[in-house]
Amino acid sequence: TAAKSAWTYNARGQQTARCEVDPSVSAAMSYTCGSAANAPSGVRQWRTSYCDTVDGTQCPQIGLVLSQDGPRTDVADTTTYRYYLTADESGCASVGGACHRAGDLYQVVDALGRATTYVAYDRNGRPSRTQDANGLIRDLTYTPRGWAASSTLRANADGTSSDQDQTTLVAYDEVGNVSKVTDPDGTFVVYGYDAAHRLTDVTDGAGNTIHYSLDPSGNRFKEDTKDASGTLKHTLSRIYNKLGQLATQATAEADPTDFSYDLNGNVQLVTDALKRKTQTDYDPLDRVKQTQQDVGGIAAKTQFDYDALDRTTKVTDPKGLATSYQYNGFGDVLKLTSPDTGVTSYTYNSAGNLATQTDARGTKTNYVFDVLGRLAKATYADKALIATYTYDASQNVCAAGETFALGRLSKLQDGSGLTQYCYDRFGRVVRKVQTTNGKELTVRYAYTKGGRLSRVTYPDGAVVDYVRNALGQATEVGVTAAGGTRQKLLGGATYYPFGPSAGWSYGNGRPLQRVLDQDYRPLAIQDSRSDGLNVGFGFDPVGNLTALTAPGNTAPVVSLGYDNLDRLTAFKDGPTGTVIDGYSYDATGNRLSAQVNGSIQNYSYPTDSHRLASVAGAARSYDAAGNTTAIDGTTRTFAYDATGRLSQATRSGTLAMEYRYNDRGEQVRRFLGTTNTYTVYDEAGHWLGDYDGNGKSLQQAIWLDDLPVGVLAGTALNYVQPDHLGTPRTVIDPVRDVAIWKWDLKGESFGNTPPDQDADRDGTAFVFGMRFPGQRYDSATGLNQNYFRDYDTSSGRYGQSDPNGLTGGINTYAYANSQAVMLIDPLGLQSSVVVNSGAANAVRGAYNPNSSARIDGDIPLERMFGNITENKPSGVEIPFDERLLSALYNMSPLGMVSQVEGAVSKRLNGECDKGEDYCRAVKEQCLDTCSDTALPSRDDGFKFFRCVNKCMADHGCEGW
Repeated sequence: TAAKSAWTYNARGQQTARCEVDPSVSAAMSYTCGSAANAPSGVRQWRTSYCDTVDGTQCPQIGLVLSQDGPRTDVADTTTYRYYLTADESGCASVGGACHRAGDLYQVVDALGRATTYVAYDRNGRPSRTQDANGLIRDLTYTPRGWAASSTLRANADGTSSDQDQTTLVAYDEVGNVSKVTDPDGTFVVYGYDAAHRLTDVTDGAGNTIHYSLDPSGNRFKEDTKDASGTLKHTLSRIYNKLGQLATQATAEADPTDFSYDLNGNVQLVTDALKRKTQTDYDPLDRVKQTQQDVGGIAAKTQFDYDALDRTTKVTDPKGLATSYQYNGFGDVLKLTSPDTGVTSYTYNSAGNLATQTDARGTKTNYVFDVLGRLAKATYADKALIATYTYDASQNVCAAGETFALGRLSKLQDGSGLTQYCYDRFGRVVRKVQTTNGKELTVRYAYTKGGRLSRVTYPDGAVVDYVRNALGQATEVGVTAAGGTRQKLLGGATYYPFGPSAGWSYGNGRPLQRVLDQDYRPLAIQDSRSDGLNVGFGFDPVGNLTALTAPGNTAPVVSLGYDNLDRLTAFKDGPTGTVIDGYSYDATGNRLSAQVNGSIQNYSYPTDSHRLASVAGAARSYDAAGNTTAIDGTTRTFAYDATGRLSQATRSGTLAMEYRYNDRGEQVRRFLGTTNTYTVYDEAGHWLGDYDGNGKSLQQAIWLDDLPVGVLAGTALNYVQPDHLGTPRTVIDPVRDVAIWKWDLKGESFGNTPPDQDADRDGTAFVFGMRFPGQRYDSATGLNQNYFRDYDTSSGRYGQSDPNGLTGGINTYAYANSQAVMLIDPLGLQSSVVVNSGAANAVRGAYNPNSSARIDGDIPLERMFGNITENKPSGVEIPFDERLLSALYNMSPLGMVSQVEGAVSKRLNGECDKGEDYCRAVKEQCLDTCSDTALPSRDDGFKFFRCVNKCMADHGCEGW
């Protein structure tokens, strides 16, 4: 027996207990599910109690759920439900007035006693007013046909109307299709449909449109995006075969990607516009058995093995090295064996929360979770690094109106110091106080009613404000340095329809245009002034960047070449074709050689791992977990702390720098002796600033979404010009209107060319550490600090194996799949596409409000309305960007496996016995509810996924 599940039911057919059993525990196999309050070891049990008789205290009807008891045996993890015992319709005519029937849900009380209250219903039994544990009131209205029409979050504690209320409106056509959604800022999107009620048009408030052309089966064979004047800005076309399978997808330039299928409908062969083929083979159970990239050429093969429960047990890379996974009967990963990180072992508590993790160094970490499954404590081998998480308790640093902490992380005490969070009534982080080595640094945030960032106050008192248009896009950024007056950093920012920025003018009038083609790939970044960023781009048919040109001129100044796996192989002088820099790789992506400045450097590796052994004879050393500990003997050495982070660097035997990190993974302190530099990040992981030992600002970055656009050096404002990836390439002194720092895009492609720190030749260096997105250069290590890892520009790879395991790619050391001019990795975990390749993976479209698809970032209706239709408590917001949550889950043992399995995981597409719409709503609820538990620390992202799985199972949607 590989796995066992059991259920018990009462006489009414209601499920009273559900058990998951580990067959390897003999005593567990004989246990009768639900027979004891606490199940024995090897059994995870969920018990539900119901109203069996009508009484005057808690049961107005028979069959109502009274409680749900979770699997924890060390704490009481019971959720209770309370109901209105009698009917009262006296206030049905007024907003929030008493209106309910006997048996309507009154409260959901979690295991900590926090209640979500259903204050009132309408006469049709739909919730009309709810109140969460923080006292936030939500009022809901419905159309005469019962469709959700509005959701209003009340700014006043008593629920009375205020001009600060946040109202989301939804309109429908006559058949019930969502026709318009308007958010609390007044920003709206209009949806249009054909006669078959299929989404065909999306229009924003500025008149920009997306039109979908549909075949008779409803497949989108063409997508056109136009601006308000009707000018085509983006297009995409597709061809489907007779079975409705995607056969060809073509870019705006008509470059095709073709797909062919096996008899079971699995994609078997993908042929790109350069006629390169990727083949996928399947076993008899339709599980991916092998992928082969560049069939007939490089033929890079990756193989997959599974157990009887479809769990991935082994992944064999093109080098023939295997990463293996062992599981317990619950599907938890017990051991991960990697050629790069060695053996990592895991244990779990009775609810499946990670209890211990032991890496290949023998370093053990213990985890404790509270009754709601939130990480409460991480105890590392070095007790000085212990991390303690505090929830629900407002901190003394929080001002009035910032004390809504229930359900949210309020304090994180770790090896770096203390971080405290303050929340407004709507659950948004409005203040973060970071105390490191006794130095307190505070960041404050303000928002529009729609939740868009309107102002950031930096630790030194500098203020950055954002002026937004009717679409919610930032069109102007203002900066007020500490003690100074407001300066316009940039203005007149425009955007492509449903796309990225088209450019802006800096405060002194210097323009920066960002020109895109109809695949939304960059054609040029243009500053008309001589010393600004001014470059054009050329691409091959599969979307690889192949030329850097003068804007408006197709003749390449620099040409770039790639192998058939899209890895950069040549950086050449455009006019002559002379190779400036060249690279070669093995099938797994390890660099084998590099031609730099005319000389060849050879790279060597051991046969049993992907750890780089030497470059041009200079040896490298590693610890058991795959962390680089030395480069070229004692020239550079690195030590790692118990969390696996680089904590000390030496140069030729002399201590060069020490480092400390918070449990979010952020490097917040660099120090040598008594000289300290403190670093602060925003809640999306962007670097905000560096501060000296007295808390005085050194440099502070200013952002437009994910683009760095300005830097305060002390109180002096400078403009930053980012390239197509968001990498800073030029810093402008706005007073003299000259470039004072340049990092040439035509330098070494992997970042190994140092910047020009005296671009104006005035004899004064402007030191600026930002490099590729998420990276900052550290002179002590000679590496770029890249959030969770450290990047070595000289070898084009990381100094540590990917904490995500194989999630970030088959090579756990390679940076951005060796496509540093096309991909980014701002967290040091997984590369992502910024430049739209226009190829098959660049499928665009808008969110269809009548389906479960969430494509272009629009918010699903279930999330807008707090999932109240399921009579369950709405979720709570947390102070962390979704990318961090996703990244941290991927770093977990289950996350690694799940990502490797990817689209072939049938579990993600399982059927729901309670109905698709129900389970879709439950899924949205569970994602929200579990978000406050997914705290960004290096080793605990697993709990987000586990929480969602548990939540889905508890509501009868397991495996959906």
